[in-house]
Amino acid sequence: MLAALALVLGACTLSVDESASLPTATPSPSATLTPSASPTVTASPSPTLTPSITPTPTITPTPTITPTPTEPPPPTPTSFPPSVYRNDQWSSVEIPPDLRDGLETSWYSFLSVNERTDTTNLQTPVAPSDTETLYLIDPATGQQHELLSLPASTDTRIYWAPDGQKVLFFIEEGITADGTRTGGLYLLNLRLAIRLRVFEMAGLTPPVLVNAASMGIDGPEALLPLAVTGAGDHVPVWSPDSSQFAITLQDQYDTDIYLVSSDGSSFQNITNDGAMDMWPAWSPDGRRLAFVSGRAECPSWVPGEEGSCAGIGNAPRSGGNLFVLELQTGQIRQVGQSVLTMPPTWVSNLQIAFHTQGDGANTSRLWVANVQSGTIRQISSDEDGLVLSPAWAPGAARVLYQRASEPRGLIMRDGNGGLIAESDRWTFARYGFAAGWSPSGDLVAFAGQNGLCPYGLIVARSDLTVVTGPLQNARACSPSYSPDGRWLAYAGIQQRVGYDDGRLDLYVAQPNGFGATNLTGSLRGEIRVLGWVGPSQQDEE
Repeated sequence: MLAALALVLGACTLSVDESASLPTATPSPSATLTPSASPTVTASPSPTLTPSITPTPTITPTPTITPTPTEPPPPTPTSFPPSVYRNDQWSSVEIPPDLRDGLETSWYSFLSVNERTDTTNLQTPVAPSDTETLYLIDPATGQQHELLSLPASTDTRIYWAPDGQKVLFFIEEGITADGTRTGGLYLLNLRLAIRLRVFEMAGLTPPVLVNAASMGIDGPEALLPLAVTGAGDHVPVWSPDSSQFAITLQDQYDTDIYLVSSDGSSFQNITNDGAMDMWPAWSPDGRRLAFVSGRAECPSWVPGEEGSCAGIGNAPRSGGNLFVLELQTGQIRQVGQSVLTMPPTWVSNLQIAFHTQGDGANTSRLWVANVQSGTIRQISSDEDGLVLSPAWAPGAARVLYQRASEPRGLIMRDGNGGLIAESDRWTFARYGFAAGWSPSGDLVAFAGQNGLCPYGLIVARSDLTVVTGPLQNARACSPSYSPDGRWLAYAGIQQRVGYDDGRLDLYVAQPNGFGATNLTGSLRGEIRVLGWVGPSQQDEE
């Protein structure tokens, strides 16, 4: 009996493991093998097979994917990391000894781009170069100093401290041969003869939230974070004593204003608010900082917070109300209800000038606010139409601006808006207008701007009577008086025998405009003026 059972079990083993290879073995046991084998198969194999397939419960948890919790998140914008003070990429720079010791008088700064080595034919166009050179020049002697060789992409994004001992400049992102990532806001300290990076470019790129549907992107509406290339409105503004600068930086969902010391000892968020804060401006005495903020309408850009503007279709604010920060106390107060769409300008220690949009697209108005009393007065007339490029005399005693609406002309008003004089002799149609006052406020020079120079240099008295006209002078742009009041500088295109040579050079003249001298005629590059640096009349008194 045992032997027969062993024979049956052996046959069963073959039928399970090798049924495909032994087809002839199936008929020989006939029907007797099936019943005895069936219980064995039912008893052991079937339980082992069933559980091994049943672990489909691990696939069945598709219910956890079905509850679409991934679809709601799109309306939530991604935060951006706060900007970080880097203080890296240190290097030494060769600085002339007379500059390291500090400037005793006002010097002028300019750029020379695309310099030529071959001067045989200056009329031949030359392909743009990828570098530019930063210069300082003494107007009294014509002595020039080359300070930095910069990428051409830096352009005029160069910001001198008032003392002429420090300068900030931007460099676009790049990677050196050894793999070092460069780019950002850099500082050159002439006294210490060092250069370093303050912020990397990635930390200066402001976030912009855009409605996906408005861009024609398929799918559910959501706010998409986009990056704005370049530095945008993140322009550093030096304090009057040159010890620190203010700058707008991104801070997760919003932008705040920071103070950064020139020696790296302090990096402080001074507005620290969930709103979009921008355009810092120092009062002349350095006690106050004005800025523009959208906090009245959009107190927060953090998703989910009460009053947040981080909703679908809400683009970041490009303007806002005027605010003033008392630096000693940290107190912030709003000045008026006007909406500003461009930076404000301090015209005295207590007064701020600003523009607002008028009733029509081609109208604007000029205002002055007293931050102590809170009073705001309109300076321009409603009949002036579009008001451009106001130039304020010291102490806000007078202002000269361009009326760009018809009839075009120049308007001179006093500090209360009273009309002093107007002229349609020079209309600056299709050209920019720029004016600069002497430190004493008795003379004002005006011309074109940004290389567009329709007339020769014009210098007038404070009542707009002309001292020197355009006939004998080079066609001029961007005039400005030196802080010490000794010189008048401007960019000029020299007229030669009835035609312009097309070359823009730096000229300096006496304060009345006479005795102009070309300071850059020996250079063979494209000249771009930056402005004066060094001590002012106040510093010397």
